[in-house]
Amino acid sequence: MSPPRSGVLLHPGGQPQHQLPAYAMPLAVVGAGLLLLMSGALHGLAMQERLQVSALERLRREEDLLVSAAHQLLASLNGPHQCLQALPLARWEADGGACASVAEVAALRQAQVMAVPVRLLAWQPRADGLAAELELALAAAPGRGARRARFGLQLVGLPSQAVNLRTRFIGGGLP
Repeated sequence: MSPPRSGVLLHPGGQPQHQLPAYAMPLAVVGAGLLLLMSGALHGLAMQERLQVSALERLRREEDLLVSAAHQLLASLNGPHQCLQALPLARWEADGGACASVAEVAALRQAQVMAVPVRLLAWQPRADGLAAELELALAAAPGRGARRARFGLQLVGLPSQAVNLRTRFIGGGLP
């Protein structure tokens, strides 16, 4: 005689035992695994987005520091160190003694903006005195190049004042 086919088995002790279909447990394990993989992927995407936002904020902060350093230098060149404005950077120490000591020139070349060191890489006025080019660099962060910016300036008025800063950021981009 064959056992009954109703899904209820009889034990030798006579107690019925319910039998589950054989595919229920593996299906539950696969479903749980898929949920775990999906949650891990979503977590990874969220972390990547956070890193990108953080890197973009750092770049904007660096660009703001470079623009602030340019304005700080222009304020010095329009104020106490006006005689340097007509000279290229290479001649500041030799020919700029009328309005700036060697120590003041060194301070202009290596300034601090919000406690961040900024180096003056280039200052090149045009012969007509109506424009100049300025290049600055932040201190290099470990593992990346120094963030730099080149500014094109139009100078007008007496004393000359920068009225238009055309900015081009160079180097030190996203890792």
